[in-house]
Amino acid sequence: MKLIPKSIKNKLILSIALIHALLMTLFVFDLVQRQQEFLTQESQMAAQGIVKTLAANSIPWMLSNDLAGLEELATAQANQANINFVMLVNNHGKILAYHNNIDNQHHSENIGKYIELPKLNPFNPQRSEHYYFNDRNAIDVAIPVWKDQSQLGWARVQLSRTNTSQSIKVITKEGLFYTAFAIILGSLLAWYMGFNLTSRIYKLIDNTRRIRQGERKIEFPTHGKDELADLARNFQSMLAQLNQNEEDLYEEKERAEITLRSIGDAVVVIDNQSIITYMNPAAEQITAWDHYLATGKPINEVMQLFNEGTKKPLENPGTRALRTAQVIGLSKNTILINRLGDTISLVDSAAPIIDRDGNIIGAIMVFRDATEEHSLQQRLSWQATHDTLTELHNRTAFETELERLIKISAENPQHNSCLVYLDLDQFKVVNDTVGHTAGDVLLRQISNMLSHLTEDFGFLSRIGGDEFAILLNDHDLEEALAFAEKLRHSISQHRFYWENKRFQVGSSIGIAQIHGNLSKALILSRADIACYLAKDKGRDRIEAYQEDDQSRQQDQNIIDWVGRIRYALDENRFLLFAQQIIDLNRNGNEPLQRFEILVRMKDQDSQIITPNQFLPAAERFDLMRDLDLYITKRAIRWLKAHSDKIELLNINISGQSLGQEQFTRNLLELLDNNLENNHKICFEITETVAINQMSHTIDFLNKIKSYGCKLALDDFGSGFATFSWLKNLPVDFVKIDGDFIKDVLNDPVDAVMVQTIRDISELMQISSIAEFVENQETANWLKEVGIHYAQGYYFDHPRPIIEIFD
Repeated sequence: MKLIPKSIKNKLILSIALIHALLMTLFVFDLVQRQQEFLTQESQMAAQGIVKTLAANSIPWMLSNDLAGLEELATAQANQANINFVMLVNNHGKILAYHNNIDNQHHSENIGKYIELPKLNPFNPQRSEHYYFNDRNAIDVAIPVWKDQSQLGWARVQLSRTNTSQSIKVITKEGLFYTAFAIILGSLLAWYMGFNLTSRIYKLIDNTRRIRQGERKIEFPTHGKDELADLARNFQSMLAQLNQNEEDLYEEKERAEITLRSIGDAVVVIDNQSIITYMNPAAEQITAWDHYLATGKPINEVMQLFNEGTKKPLENPGTRALRTAQVIGLSKNTILINRLGDTISLVDSAAPIIDRDGNIIGAIMVFRDATEEHSLQQRLSWQATHDTLTELHNRTAFETELERLIKISAENPQHNSCLVYLDLDQFKVVNDTVGHTAGDVLLRQISNMLSHLTEDFGFLSRIGGDEFAILLNDHDLEEALAFAEKLRHSISQHRFYWENKRFQVGSSIGIAQIHGNLSKALILSRADIACYLAKDKGRDRIEAYQEDDQSRQQDQNIIDWVGRIRYALDENRFLLFAQQIIDLNRNGNEPLQRFEILVRMKDQDSQIITPNQFLPAAERFDLMRDLDLYITKRAIRWLKAHSDKIELLNINISGQSLGQEQFTRNLLELLDNNLENNHKICFEITETVAINQMSHTIDFLNKIKSYGCKLALDDFGSGFATFSWLKNLPVDFVKIDGDFIKDVLNDPVDAVMVQTIRDISELMQISSIAEFVENQETANWLKEVGIHYAQGYYFDHPRPIIEIFD
């Protein structure tokens, strides 16, 4: 207790003494330096003046070679104060006169000796002043002796600075004396101030120490009106506030700990040395460390993080937050290997803990087990670029790769690449004969075969129902033809067996070369044209798009489809079929039924042509507007005839028609003439079209809604972006993409997607419809999940509308 006031007074005395010592030292040092510089400069100027005078006065004696006169001149100059010696030499270094005052003797023996002469300045020889040395003891300088433009010799003088050093020593001693005196006087003053000013401070110090030791019932001496009394009163107030803050902090700490123990996310707190200070139960479960074992250990020992792909260790985000003073998130594909050796995917973030002064005192990490979520994301990411049925690349991935090859070709015109477009022949026979399930099995078999043949050779994608595309990078047309023949032959040799039936399919293959000056759409069109040529010439063959005049004739064969489609429109050869949509929440046998309108084409030989044969040509040659109006007119006519039996009729609108103002005007005219039945019409638009033509879609849908019609978004789920866009579309139904329904009982991801779509649509008061329902088990599952409607071969096969109510 007694050491504290002593240390205060000592510090005060020492501080004042040091200040006096520092100031006086600086003053003395500056004075000595200035005096020394002055005396040094003065002696240098004196030496320069003497040697210049000596040189000027020696000129006539050197001209006459009068050594006695020179000696007399040197002796006269040497009699000046502080001169060590004076010397005159000729141009050859021979000493002509010399007088030395160091030993008070004439050194005549030096007369006639030679010394080494200084070198003249070639740019200014008459001012070639030379210093042999110039230090604190003496200055030795020589200058040349000139007569007009002729050098006669050198004059040299050495001047002693002994008196200068003596003067500096005297000044320094006096300065030290005054410095010591100032230090003693200041120390006495400091002692007096410390003695008179620190008595009440000691009491305050003692009280604050007692507070630090935990005491709270302390009274401060608040009497008086000076600053120390104010300080005591402030301490008393601060003590009262401290007591209240400690109580509040304790309650807050209890609430925080209860909260951290209760939340589902794991929480770990570390100090500024990366040592764990807190861990909640969720963190214990993930890391497999008990909090009492983990507390006090380095964070890297408890949480060992690695990159999932490279398996390389990763820096802990808590440590990074300490180092960077920023909020840190875990990089993707981060895994934790816990104490039991389990591998866990983490979603994590860390933030530095900063006190009021801006100092980082620790970091807090919040993380959770995202193993299942990570697995689902990987699956969804995979599905975004792959076909779920065949596990091949989908159309999105195909178009991305095609754009890459086009870019390569544009940068290097010599680069050869080809697109092989493959369409299965007679595939519809399988679907129509034994159902879509058998067709899916066949597609998987064909896909596996193509994958094996294409491995390490090309980029294989399924771009349609039974359509495949292979991109051949760095392969010319000849190599593409040989490769396509292997594909065609393998498919033609394949036999498919289902329910004791044997099926054989073939393939029509079109090939188009990839050039950088061609667009993606044009390359696809050329490959498609070549494929149509292969079908038109008898199927199960290969055609390459010829980039010459003959290609015009080939194009003409495909254009013939335009005539066939127009003929069918003019002759009413497009037949309307319908497939029933079932309400899963009813018991059946309802008086009113729901249907979706489908279309078939009857050629001149009365053969029924399926949509997959004529719709691509209709889309390619801009005939969908006429075909959609044809279908809509006849569907409304049928609805009027059977409105007492139909609850709702779904009619498909193509994306090509959606973007045409003329089609919209014609459709609204039809609706204007059917006001009494518009509430029973539901127009279907595919999800992809709705997204790609968002502005047209919203405008179209609003106009249709104004006439009382309902709207459905078809193939919902095939593009994941629509989850966020659905709220912008005024639709009444979403038809869940059939690819999710077909395997919903076996694929948990498909099941989650269907449930998610149902939940979102339910929240937005939109009804859901499931497509491709082919068995009772799937129907039961959809009903349990809460799907409102369903359609598929299990409930009803497409039938001509003239047969439905007859």
